[in-house]
Amino acid sequence: MDSKEIDNTINSTNNTDATSRGTTHRTAAQQVRRYLLIALGLAILNFAYVMVTVPHGIINGGVTSFSMILARLPVTDALPVNAWVAIVTAILAALCCIFLGRDIFVASIYSCAVGVAAFNFFTLIVPAKAIDAMIQFGRFGPIGSMTMPDGTPVITVGLALELIAAAIVVGAGYYFCLSNDSTAVGMDTIALILHKRNEKIPVAYAMYAINIIVLLLGLYTYGLRCVIMGILFAGIQAKTLNTMLGFRQRKKA
Repeated sequence: MDSKEIDNTINSTNNTDATSRGTTHRTAAQQVRRYLLIALGLAILNFAYVMVTVPHGIINGGVTSFSMILARLPVTDALPVNAWVAIVTAILAALCCIFLGRDIFVASIYSCAVGVAAFNFFTLIVPAKAIDAMIQFGRFGPIGSMTMPDGTPVITVGLALELIAAAIVVGAGYYFCLSNDSTAVGMDTIALILHKRNEKIPVAYAMYAINIIVLLLGLYTYGLRCVIMGILFAGIQAKTLNTMLGFRQRKKA
């Protein structure tokens, strides 16, 4: 998919003045549908995080990953992870308002609130037994003889299947946000800004590049295993997002 296809996929007004104000013209019904789809995307995205990525320690190079790095660097370790998450999110929200306009900013703040609520909701309602079952399945079918210090296999068939499934779900979640003029106030915000300034930069792969940079910066913090899994996760996530954006554009054409 070329850059213009992705640019058309990110819903924007064709009116120059409206674009400069960051507004779009939607009916009330269209706005309701838009926000419901954003909520759906954030719900499935956070469900994948709660069920797979958090229990297995899979990091995809997003805001939380970056915050974990900052919390361990000698020059920035005075603040805990949650404080850095709040600071980085606030900076990204400000960038969203400045470079992407009011309409996307408002939707992104809504996305941020819904995302936090969804993560906490699933954390509370998902039974511990279900999480344990996912962890145990992740240890099924060891690939190779390499193990972690605690005896856990480095990679297994079960973990690979869970990683692929979660990455696809997370990519789909981002699709519902981006295709409805919103961000998750994560690294997708930077990707969308870069794409807006240079339409030759695809949003999905800009996100992937940013995720990789964050993961590589965290090599010391996370270790090689987490970085490799994160790179695979981010790659599948980016491919899913790019495929869905491309399919949507071809359907509209």
